[in-house]
Amino acid sequence: MKPLRPAWGAALLLAGAAQAQSYLPPEAAVRAAVEQSPTVQAADAARRGARARADGLRAGPHETVVRAMGQRRWVRDGTGQRFGEGQIAIERPLRLWGKSEADAELADATLATGRVAAQDARHETARQLLALWFAALRAGQVRQAAQDNADAATELARITERRLRAGDAARLEAELATAEKARMQAALASAEAAWAAALAELQARFPGLGAPADAMPPLPPLPGQPAGLRARYVEHSHEFLLAQAEEALALRQARRTDLERHPDPTVGVFATSERGGAERLAGVSLSLPLGSAHREAQAAAALADADAALSRRLAAQRQLGAQFDVLWLQLTGRRAAALAQEQAVTLQRSAADRALRSYRAGESGLGELLAVRRMLADALLAERLARSEALESDSRLRLDLHELWDFDD
Repeated sequence: MKPLRPAWGAALLLAGAAQAQSYLPPEAAVRAAVEQSPTVQAADAARRGARARADGLRAGPHETVVRAMGQRRWVRDGTGQRFGEGQIAIERPLRLWGKSEADAELADATLATGRVAAQDARHETARQLLALWFAALRAGQVRQAAQDNADAATELARITERRLRAGDAARLEAELATAEKARMQAALASAEAAWAAALAELQARFPGLGAPADAMPPLPPLPGQPAGLRARYVEHSHEFLLAQAEEALALRQARRTDLERHPDPTVGVFATSERGGAERLAGVSLSLPLGSAHREAQAAAALADADAALSRRLAAQRQLGAQFDVLWLQLTGRRAAALAQEQAVTLQRSAADRALRSYRAGESGLGELLAVRRMLADALLAERLARSEALESDSRLRLDLHELWDFDD
């Protein structure tokens, strides 16, 4: 491709959405395919589980206990008196020491982690869809190049056959042209099989997407400057947001576990009937577990888990920064390669046209023409693949920047 002129760059910025539709699947189809993914459905189920656990945290683990007791009393004083007696009590542990507020914060963190995990599942599924889509697109480009080569070989064989009948070509040249035609047909059959396999995998994993188009637009402009994009890439990444949410969840869990070092008291009321109802009692009960080394160990373990979550968040931040650097270098390198390949195709096509005119005029042999045509075929295929790789790098970066197929809503 030719370098973008300023006017072209402005036009591409205004028509970015239209360009995306030319080589990417429609967004509505993408969203439908992602939502139907078993991975996303499993993440949604996990999010519903997180919501239920959050409701349980807010309600608290304690339950009201109703206790009933019956007994018979025998009096051994010679009278043989017997009495029926019983007791009924209602007890409930109390969440004290700020545990109720800590449980509410833990519930909010649980909900946030479940939400980000569901968003991350959609984003990862979209990444897989994008990779399979461009794999099918590249296979289609190889198939299209093979089809063009086969058509050119067929036309060349036809020209050589006419020259043979006119006495301007030797039988050897006709045989070479026929062999070249057969070779191109074999390459076309192989490319069609590879394209069908890539398309079958895409449609099996994500039904309803259809097939990528053969034509590709010019490369869009870069999404921005790397310094500003790097910070956006890290801060908006679902891996980072999920690690951040898990860190917050671990910190709140550590605080909640630390509060468990103070046991919850159990308060109850009871009523007792003795000596057949002749004596009645009513009272209040209070029980308090004594702290143990187990509670201290649980608090220390939760604090260690929070430290581990902090380290995982820092590791994710570094990894994502390095990931952006790789994606940016790939994008710029592939763009430069695509532009260079386009220039090579322009020069190689001119050389092939001159070689064909020379062959038709009888000024050169078929071997020279075939060599030039093969070089043109290789250059055309390399240019198509380079452009598709540049478009994939651009789409992948825009997807991670939430400029393409944003599922956070």
